[in-house]
Amino acid sequence: MLDWAPLLSVVGLPGVWRPMVEIGWYKGFTVRAGGLQLIFDPESSSAVGGGSHVFVSHAHADHVAGLRSRAQKYSTAETRNIFEGLNGRTALNFHEVRFKEPVRIGEVEVTPINAGHMLGSAQFLISTPNLTILYTGDINCIDTLTTRNAENIECDILVMEATYGDPTFIFPSREETYADVVNWTINQVKKGLTPVFDVYAAGKAQELVRLFNLYTNLTVATDSKVAKVNRAYSESGLRLNYEESDLGEMDGEFVYLTAQPNLPSRGRYVRALATGWALKMGSRRTAAFPLSSHADFNQLVKFVKGCGAKVVYTFTGYTATFTDFIERKLGLRSRPLPALSQRTLYDFH
Repeated sequence: MLDWAPLLSVVGLPGVWRPMVEIGWYKGFTVRAGGLQLIFDPESSSAVGGGSHVFVSHAHADHVAGLRSRAQKYSTAETRNIFEGLNGRTALNFHEVRFKEPVRIGEVEVTPINAGHMLGSAQFLISTPNLTILYTGDINCIDTLTTRNAENIECDILVMEATYGDPTFIFPSREETYADVVNWTINQVKKGLTPVFDVYAAGKAQELVRLFNLYTNLTVATDSKVAKVNRAYSESGLRLNYEESDLGEMDGEFVYLTAQPNLPSRGRYVRALATGWALKMGSRRTAAFPLSSHADFNQLVKFVKGCGAKVVYTFTGYTATFTDFIERKLGLRSRPLPALSQRTLYDFH
């Protein structure tokens, strides 16, 4: 059992104990230690005080608000490049971080670790004089055509996403899903139709571009938003072959990737989605493939075991289901990540 005594100190009246390190949710995952406040993936730039240090795990739109703040901010160069390319603005007070290279802020050390979610995505290992905390952000624990799997790092406390933390979410092998996507796409083209994949501009789009480049002879076209991220991937060394174009301007046989919801009124198009939620979509007119940039249930369980943590906090998705499984089946203390004001470490003492 983890000895919590080093985390506590006498404050105020005799017998009143409070944690030296506070962790919890305060408009983002927040760590307070040694007079510092570190916020990971804040929900909005207005949630960040000027004295805070902000860490951004990856470049998806729901995670980059911190890069708009005026606080001292940290991410990989790839995350910053995608953010600046999509938003047309510079991240101020920016500090580039690299995988496995610790950043020292006062008595706290933060080490970025590959998260496998998309280009430049990072977990963060937070080391204090008393304990280590691993914040995963969004993770993917298997190799893809554009990423390497998330790394397991030992820690005292694990704070992890549970997007697919339900045992009904177990994905087919990546190779099987890749084959299904390619076969469906080619069959649609043979019918004289143009396959149009609705995608996130960052991450999934580039994986599909790479898939079609490697396993088909089809021209791959994308909208301008996807193309901006494609350029960031190419600059990082992952070559992608594509044409940037509006859908209505293309002729011939091709596959189109777009982050825009609307299709032209003219043309023979057929839609497709690539998302882990495809497992729950059932039969529908739009084709859906369970291609996810998140870990499925089995991957999440394996990740927990590999970290060796004694306490696991979860956020996002099936938090209650996953924490219950961790406690019942793995014998670890676990709960959804509570508000910081609840003084979470004290609750476990």
